[in-house]
Amino acid sequence: MSVQIKRGFISDAVAATSEELGIGEDDAFMYWFYSILFDVEVEDVPFDEIVDGAGERQIDMFRIDIDDSTQSVDIHLIQVKNTNGFSANTVSLMKAGIEFIFLSPRDVYRATPNTKLLEKVENARQAIRQYGNNSVRIQCYFVTLGDESDISTEAAENRDSILRVFRDSSVFGGFDFHFVGVNEIDRINNLRRNRGRKINANIPIIYDANRASIVEFDTAGVRSVLCTVTGAELAKLAQTEPRDAIFDANVRGNLGLGGQVNKSIYSSATDDSTAEHFWFMNNGITMVCDRLSVVRDPDEPSVKVENVQIINGCQTTSSLRSALEDGKLSNSVKVQLKLYESKDPIFIDNVVIATNNQNSIGSRDLHANDEVQQLIQRKIQEDFGLFYERKRGEAKSAGVPKSDVVSLEKAGQAYLAIFKSQPTVSRAQKYKIYSQELYEDVFSRSQPWQLAVAHEIYRYADYHGRKAYRELDVNDPTRNILNYGVFHICRIVWWVLVNEFCIGSRDSKNLMQIARDGGGLIDFAYGRAKDIMSEIVEENNESLVNLNNYFKKSQSQQNINQYLKRIKDEQS
Repeated sequence: MSVQIKRGFISDAVAATSEELGIGEDDAFMYWFYSILFDVEVEDVPFDEIVDGAGERQIDMFRIDIDDSTQSVDIHLIQVKNTNGFSANTVSLMKAGIEFIFLSPRDVYRATPNTKLLEKVENARQAIRQYGNNSVRIQCYFVTLGDESDISTEAAENRDSILRVFRDSSVFGGFDFHFVGVNEIDRINNLRRNRGRKINANIPIIYDANRASIVEFDTAGVRSVLCTVTGAELAKLAQTEPRDAIFDANVRGNLGLGGQVNKSIYSSATDDSTAEHFWFMNNGITMVCDRLSVVRDPDEPSVKVENVQIINGCQTTSSLRSALEDGKLSNSVKVQLKLYESKDPIFIDNVVIATNNQNSIGSRDLHANDEVQQLIQRKIQEDFGLFYERKRGEAKSAGVPKSDVVSLEKAGQAYLAIFKSQPTVSRAQKYKIYSQELYEDVFSRSQPWQLAVAHEIYRYADYHGRKAYRELDVNDPTRNILNYGVFHICRIVWWVLVNEFCIGSRDSKNLMQIARDGGGLIDFAYGRAKDIMSEIVEENNESLVNLNNYFKKSQSQQNINQYLKRIKDEQS
């Protein structure tokens, strides 16, 4: 019955998406799932990542995330079926598709009629050449409205066949295949919708007054405690309602379906022969909180925490919770626990990034209540009547139309591209706007009007870039330039407005009017930027197929700087 109820909720959401986008429900299911998996609005799903169509090889969506800071690549291959089961034949065909992507000779994959799939295969292979196959992690998803507990033996065997070829060979840095059905979709969706929930707890710990079983350390305004907790107590903490709220700051860790039982952790925690060594074999859990206090009562030792979040150790904790709920968790399981007391969002952000070694989706939420963000919100409202959305979903809750919303994240990225001349960072490393390296420069040292104007220039360029990718012929070189190079185009648009159209670089009211006009000067500046960027691409002999990767390299912004300087020198 619960599966039917969840299926009904999901179907309602898909129907609403279908109506909103004006597309069929099969496509709407695909778009809606992408939006909750990668935390974007459905209208912001990138067209170039939808490879569904003739010659798709049972891959509907193909996403590549490159992180230069960690020299790593994450590839997501997604097949979505608006059905109530998991077809074994589809899994078999997905295997053939995965082999096509990674194993087929160049002359074979280049013969595919699906140009978007070809583009992604080329991008994936170039990323593998650049970063090395050991730095590439691949996640495959077969998504339906089925029940994950009702997967046929044949479908499971076909999945295992894929894993034997691509995971067990250890060629890649990671490879997994996920059956995603009603229960997992419901979990991810709830996780997305229920951010920002505060959890206070009194966590029982293991304490021996005669041994150094607790380590406390304070430095640079941060208080820390290192201690040990039983697996059962950690599992109970993860059961705190609202369920999964404890992981709200660690959303990224769940994107690879970390909430599903990790077989290795689960096995170690339920086998008495290995459970007693769990403390030594597991990296432990990292938590952050607003306040903590250690209770050294030998009978009931504990750590009291306010607004606590698990920022590293999501899979361990959720696996222990599953073992507890299955009645199989060994009493011998003990886990290392690191607790940090800090309200400094920059410190917390850096810990999240460092401990997870990947982009933190929770970073924006951790900064949302900063005083500077509140001041920016108020100033943009006063000056332009626009709503600066510092918290996810607050504009929608307030009934603000999307055309009047300035996104904190997009504003930061656009500011970095336009006013700091770093469009590549905006394109490939957006998490840096929350980092200690750039956060102050982007938000504390900028003017609110600069964030707002940059955002509106980006909004214009993003709209036209998406439109170009959707409508232009696949052989038109500007198609990929305008889509993949949107932040680079923004950088050039600003330069054109200030240097060629002689618009005052501090005339905020005029600049905002130009950016939101949707015609006139912004059209001319955008057209000029398109021509300049096209000339730069041609001048540097960049492959039109691999422009996605070009715009993620610092070379692209260096090429722009050199070209614009040359124009200015010629004009002077």
